Amino acid sequence: MDDFNQWIHEGGLIDLSAQGSNFSWCNGQSGLARAWAKLDRVLLDANLLSLFPTASCSYLSRTTSDHCPMLAEFFKDTYSNGPPPFRFQQMWVEHPEFIGFIKQVWDVPVLGTGLVILTCKLKKVKVAIREWNKRVFGRTNTHIESLEAKVEGLEGCLQREWDIDAERELVLASDELNSWRRREDIRLAQMAKIKWNMEGDRNSKFFHVWLANKRRKRIKGMRTPDGVEFNSPEEIHNGAVEYFADFLKNTNQSRVFPDLSDLISPVIDVEDCTCLCCTPSLDEVKEALSSIPINSYPGPDGFGAGSSINY
Repeated sequence: MDDFNQWIHEGGLIDLSAQGSNFSWCNGQSGLARAWAKLDRVLLDANLLSLFPTASCSYLSRTTSDHCPMLAEFFKDTYSNGPPPFRFQQMWVEHPEFIGFIKQVWDVPVLGTGLVILTCKLKKVKVAIREWNKRVFGRTNTHIESLEAKVEGLEGCLQREWDIDAERELVLASDELNSWRRREDIRLAQMAKIKWNMEGDRNSKFFHVWLANKRRKRIKGMRTPDGVEFNSPEEIHNGAVEYFADFLKNTNQSRVFPDLSDLISPVIDVEDCTCLCCTPSLDEVKEALSSIPINSYPGPDGFGAGSSINY
């Protein structure tokens, strides 16, 4: 059993959660001698789960066998909620042109005062970074595959006949490949929201498995308190749009808001409340920002702690 679990771990396989019965095997006995167990499983790798994030497995009814038949279904996730939001990538910071490019965009004069200037500058930076990312980075996987093919070709040439120019080109290509692999690891680690020391062996497979597992944890159905059911992500999306559209149209009608007082514990006393209402000092702001890990996942504005401190 330990060897089998080790094989699953080394292969980066994920156990596909099953629907229906909790157990897949029965010994066929009766009374207290009857035994149930979950012996049958579907194991998938991260590459397959990335193509079919909505894959599902179901245990069907047993007939002549002591094992339940298993039905594995793979569907493309064709529904999208629109373009992805802006997310600051920590791997950009390591590029030699990044800091100079950001300073150039940030130093452009903006009309306004205080937070208005900050908001306008952040919006300009977001737009500029998107274009810069497409032009300089593109898709990291594409760069890695191209460099891997180049390194393999150069190594083949050197095996047939040694050449000093090919040797130098191989060294440069290998260094560039390692750089792009490191950037991809930083990107995956940030997406997976895992603190990880970038030194040592690469863990790309681990992060791919983690991300593929996260994509499975999505809401596929919902039931409202009044009994209305939504059986797909598209129905949930449309139901939310209709609800808020109707909610905002009826602005003149009196609304009954839920009482949430029982969910809020009065744990803050008057002294703490007064302290929280005071304007924080610059030292307190600096201490709060410095306490956030530099590889933290970007917040609602798209910037993480590392990117915010740089500004």
